[in-house]
Amino acid sequence: MARTVDLRGVRGLLDRGAQLVEVLPSEEYDELHLPGAVHIPLKELDALHAERLDRHRPVIVYCWDALCDMSPRAATRLEQLGFDVYDYALGKVDWMAHGLPMEGTAAQRPTAVSFVRDDVATCDLEERVPAIRQRIDGSPYGFALVLADRVLLGRVRHSRLDESPADASAEQLMEPGPSTTRPHTDPAELASKLDHRGAITAILTTPEGELIGVVRRADLNREP
Repeated sequence: MARTVDLRGVRGLLDRGAQLVEVLPSEEYDELHLPGAVHIPLKELDALHAERLDRHRPVIVYCWDALCDMSPRAATRLEQLGFDVYDYALGKVDWMAHGLPMEGTAAQRPTAVSFVRDDVATCDLEERVPAIRQRIDGSPYGFALVLADRVLLGRVRHSRLDESPADASAEQLMEPGPSTTRPHTDPAELASKLDHRGAITAILTTPEGELIGVVRRADLNREP
């Protein structure tokens, strides 16, 4: 079975000159694909079509997501044909969920990350009320996001600070596990979700839970 790689592994292989191969059908490749990816649909993957690839460079195959079986099947086939091949099993969805650029007819279509802002207040678990208050007062929002190594753990609202002693920490004051949104979410879909929840901001994170920024409901009907 071919080796499986995550996004970090893909980037490392690309730095070494690896070739990207999308094995989804033509209409899906034409709409959106990873930058520079070669298109060889799984249904056309034979020894003849594989000759489009350079045998002296690693090959990374991908399809839609981890539930799609096209990339592991393609990777196994290419391995049988003698290629040094890797399966980016998380696929195109994972790449987009990190807010990375795409190519194709829909590549310029706005997504949630098109509206992202990086002006939200952040703090760590140990910070105390005075420091948290200063951060929130210096931002356009009434909260601070609690992070550990960029991973989102919770949210502290300004209203919580007024009823808490000065030595209270963010860990004691935060609401754990605030809802998040992936950066490739459709803006209209995100606007609908925010309206349904009566919320005015959405928090964007990567699939690893790392903060990207926030999106304001008021911005979603405007050109990014």
